Amino acid sequence: MQGLLLRLSTLDADAESAVRVIAYFDSLVRDHVTVPTLLTATARLTQCPVGLYDAATGRRTRATPDGRTDFRAAAPDAEAPVRRLACGLGAVWMEREGPPHGLDEIVLERYAAAAEVTLERAAALVRAGQDPALVELVLSAETGDAERARALRLLGFDPAAPLHALAVALPAPEGEHSRKAEAGPAAGLRAMGHHVRTATIGDIQAVLVTPTVPQVTTPTGAQSAGPDVLGLRLETLTAAGGSARVGVGPELPGARAAESWAGARTALRFTGPHDRVIRWSELGALALFADLPAQAIAELDDVRAMSRLSDESLQAIRALCQAGSIRGAAAALHLHHSSLAARVARAESVLGFSPAEPSGRLRAHLALALLRLLANTGAGHHRPGASPV
Repeated sequence: MQGLLLRLSTLDADAESAVRVIAYFDSLVRDHVTVPTLLTATARLTQCPVGLYDAATGRRTRATPDGRTDFRAAAPDAEAPVRRLACGLGAVWMEREGPPHGLDEIVLERYAAAAEVTLERAAALVRAGQDPALVELVLSAETGDAERARALRLLGFDPAAPLHALAVALPAPEGEHSRKAEAGPAAGLRAMGHHVRTATIGDIQAVLVTPTVPQVTTPTGAQSAGPDVLGLRLETLTAAGGSARVGVGPELPGARAAESWAGARTALRFTGPHDRVIRWSELGALALFADLPAQAIAELDDVRAMSRLSDESLQAIRALCQAGSIRGAAAALHLHHSSLAARVARAESVLGFSPAEPSGRLRAHLALALLRLLANTGAGHHRPGASPV
């Protein structure tokens, strides 16, 4: 730092900018950013591509100012300024076209110093099996088989053993209480004995978890898998409080974790206040609607009609779809059957069909699911404040 401060005296008008560069990288280090985030932040600062070579993994990563990251980057050109990192950790470089900027040398030096700290922290997390970047690597569809297998082993998973990927909707930040809620399902599963690793990807918490399904001895003496313990435990955890919603990907070998993650994200889009846990395996043909444009779904007559119902009517229709009869729905809502029938009748006048009939229940069930899908893609046309059921 003393050497840098002495050098500032030669920059004159750029001295203030140099101090800002130092503060910029110091703030990244204080925030404990990951390696990809450090690269992206540096590329945006310099407005040119930058790269990092991690000697521990042999991987070169390159980021561009528009936020794109290449985890299989080639070696930099011979003309690119390169700064080697201490302790043999690797190297960093910049790829500026044209003449160098006046602050490039200081940027490269501070970038290298920040990379050293970031790589050392990442190595410590790997040793503890808690590196979020490894989870992202496992879940990426672009990761090679060998890289994914290595990342799984570092995280404590057998690439051939079954696991689930979970997509957990994180609540809006509201202080420390919200941060505890974010970790709720994952922390709960860990406490129950599941092997769990997590990372935050955008506004979704990604979770890798072993199913740990117990073996049940059948009357013939054979061993068979027990019930969906993971799903049942997730339902218990989400029902205990908080606002977490969970999409459960299919159970697949760790080597196919990216497929499970894709299914988990799709399942999450069908969750709602009353259906906090949705399994990919439960969606069936519903999953096809996740690929349709939101506007096309919003313009369906049944969806438009369902969005006009009151909360009371939506609750009645949902209970009817689940119970299959007026009396069963009334019992579930602790209402007299005549009261429930009156609510359903009011809903019929808006929907234009009878949910009390089998075909009507199918239409109503589909419309409710599509309302949840729209609500979770930011394209919902339901009333502000209304529950997407």
